Amino acid sequence: MKIAQATPLEILIIDDHPLYLDGLEMMLTHSLDNIIVHKANTLDAAKEILFKDISLDLILLDINLNGDNGFDLCLSDEFKNQPIAILSAIDSPASILQAKQLGLLGFLSKGVNNDILTNDISRLLSGETVFPFRSQESSKLTPRQFEVLQLLAEGYPNKTICKQLDLTEATVKTHLRALFNILNVNTRTECVNVARKEHII
Repeated sequence: MKIAQATPLEILIIDDHPLYLDGLEMMLTHSLDNIIVHKANTLDAAKEILFKDISLDLILLDINLNGDNGFDLCLSDEFKNQPIAILSAIDSPASILQAKQLGLLGFLSKGVNNDILTNDISRLLSGETVFPFRSQESSKLTPRQFEVLQLLAEGYPNKTICKQLDLTEATVKTHLRALFNILNVNTRTECVNVARKEHII
């Protein structure tokens, strides 16, 4: 998803893995228009960038930085008013909840593919908050509802889902109504699109 604007958007990525930093910079500059990417692999390097009085549109911050806690950094004077989202390989429910409680913009997982990550970053730059859906509503889905959702995403009609899962059509419709309610959608297409967008499937 390309973002076009007159003034470049400036992103600071803070991560202690130089190869990941370089790879993410390359991906973002290739995928997004009019972007300036700053990189820092230590807290001191990140603070030096902030001291230059750069107006950052987004900071992507890893939780673990050479033994330092990224969440503690969010509370420091230099960073507490900055537009921060966590970008981490550790996406436990507790970490996601902590990011929300700190008022951060989002929590992105390093485990997703490049297209999803780029889209999530674009959403953040557009003013959205982005958190893994599975940490919230998806926990309400039963194993059977997940199975129905997966078959729905494969394009199967109700009758085929019935045969695949050995369920009556009335039961499948009940599961679909529950999925629509949980995902706050009205159609099968919306249901699948939201599930994919939020990385449930």
